[in-house]
Amino acid sequence: MRITSIFYVIVLLSLYSTIINAAPATSAVPTLEKRQETEQDPDFNTNIFKSFKPLDITASPITREYTLTLAKTELAPDGFSRQVWTSNGQYPGPMIRANKGDQIVIHIQNNLGDFTTIHWHGIFQRGTTFYDGVAGQTQCLIATGTTFTYNFTGGEQYGTYWWHSHFRSQYVDGLRGALIIHDPKDPYLNDYDEEFVMTLSDWHHEESESLVKKRMAPGYDGFNPIPDSGLISGRGRCDCSKAPQGSKCVPDNPLAVYVIEKGKRYRFRVINTSAEAPFTFSIDQHPLRIIEVEGENVKPITMNKINIAVGQRYSVIVNADKEVNNFWIRATIVKQCIHVTPETINVNSSLNYKVTGILRYNGAPETYPTTQEWDEKILNCRDVDHNLLKLNPPRSPPVTPTDNFTLKITFDHINDVVHALVNGSPFNPEIYDPTANKLMYGGDETPSMLDKDQNAFVYDTQNGSVEISLINDNIATHPFHLHGHNFYIMAHGPGKVPDPSIFNLVDPAVRDTITVAGKSWAVIRYNIDNPGVWAFHCHIEWHVEMGMVGQLIERFSELKGDPIPPQVRSICTLDDDDDDDDDKKDNNNTAKKRSLKAYKNYYKRSDVPNHSRHVKYQFIRGSAY
Repeated sequence: MRITSIFYVIVLLSLYSTIINAAPATSAVPTLEKRQETEQDPDFNTNIFKSFKPLDITASPITREYTLTLAKTELAPDGFSRQVWTSNGQYPGPMIRANKGDQIVIHIQNNLGDFTTIHWHGIFQRGTTFYDGVAGQTQCLIATGTTFTYNFTGGEQYGTYWWHSHFRSQYVDGLRGALIIHDPKDPYLNDYDEEFVMTLSDWHHEESESLVKKRMAPGYDGFNPIPDSGLISGRGRCDCSKAPQGSKCVPDNPLAVYVIEKGKRYRFRVINTSAEAPFTFSIDQHPLRIIEVEGENVKPITMNKINIAVGQRYSVIVNADKEVNNFWIRATIVKQCIHVTPETINVNSSLNYKVTGILRYNGAPETYPTTQEWDEKILNCRDVDHNLLKLNPPRSPPVTPTDNFTLKITFDHINDVVHALVNGSPFNPEIYDPTANKLMYGGDETPSMLDKDQNAFVYDTQNGSVEISLINDNIATHPFHLHGHNFYIMAHGPGKVPDPSIFNLVDPAVRDTITVAGKSWAVIRYNIDNPGVWAFHCHIEWHVEMGMVGQLIERFSELKGDPIPPQVRSICTLDDDDDDDDDKKDNNNTAKKRSLKAYKNYYKRSDVPNHSRHVKYQFIRGSAY
């Protein structure tokens, strides 16, 4: 996973001063962000501000092959220059597109100088759980200087997804991009003329590994690091007058600008790729017609403002039916969801929570908008009302679940370090021997042999269904994301005890990421139809690093007969305690082993009482380990 580790002992300067200015009209004129285009594949759209149309329809599914070259590059997304973890030299990373049913082959060339993995957020990975990209659960690490190939299909899936590193906190530093699957039979295909992708994210000037180290330092008693800025599609602003002496900062950094044609209709695929920040999204004077939520078509509903939590995605149709002019795009970080104490990392950040971009009609002057925000209040730290999100076409949830689990979410000090716990245990990834390797064909373990700190929930019922009750026993809001499935949201409410009397058994909302408010509960259900190892975690990256992760072991009796491709197993290094003479003959392998051991020793947490002991459990259907 993108799990806490200190690979190198790096102490970076804390860069505490940042602000995003919705600049006055007297400031420099904003410009379009220019990104490198490639002629290698015209469908490999590297310009996030360039509109596109659905891919051409093919007689049958085809293979679409892409290469992502990962490297650290000096960029200035908000005007402040820092090392950004990029793909093909870009942030956000290139957009990957395919049609429904296509085979997607993606070569990851790792030039980061660090290990990595890539997760395909929202893709079910049916039959390919080993390509889900979760370090310590579904695969070993991709070593620097090597290439690893992911080869999967979305099957019947369509919609808006994204890809990001799922090792340590790397995606916070830039390893993330959009993944779009077009449906040639999209029921709303005639309702829009062109499409855009828009990402929303918080941004930090200090590298995330340093921030994680501070967040998990003994005695630390603050909350999650405060961002330095917010970005729309990788563009934002900071106050360069507050930048540390000797740093490089360019004032009036270009804002995100989307140029549209009057009279056209645009599908905006909006993705929250933050480390923590939830956003309230709107475009002045332009209502948002929601047609898709996280790979599920919904009956259209029109709203002026939409809350979007980390990991969530919405497709909205925007009609360019106003006068030729400039209009503010607003992505306001929901301040009430960001907890702060005087001890909190970067507490003196001059973050402007009101992040802005520009919707510009072609022919409008290159000036700042003067438009006003929608005069509308919506609930903070909440999803769009689930009762409004009706599937199109409708389908009913499982009525009687066969396997039931309760996940209680808490925080606690362990050896003076705050951890995030699932049923009393922080997740401890075994990056040198991931769960899939243990349990699939060729492995030598059963689910009952997994350690307690693997936070494993096991079910093996054919034609069954799962019900998970999330009990959030703390004040923080948690956007919980499920791998391998979309789920039905049965209900949610305040307190610690779910109320089955209010469950929606007819037409509940379906998605893969749900916001669970502080001191509240939520209940979800899904069908047991995808054998694999699936992560279930809060998508606030700091909480992932602190251990708020579970893994769902689905239909082990079938999984144990499925082989893992040799390429996937080949990147795993044996867990030897000593470098023997054979190792020393292979300097690269020895270096890799030593690097892995540094991670292993950190993850081991052998000094954490009652949390990382090797505890064996009897395998019982529906039991939690």
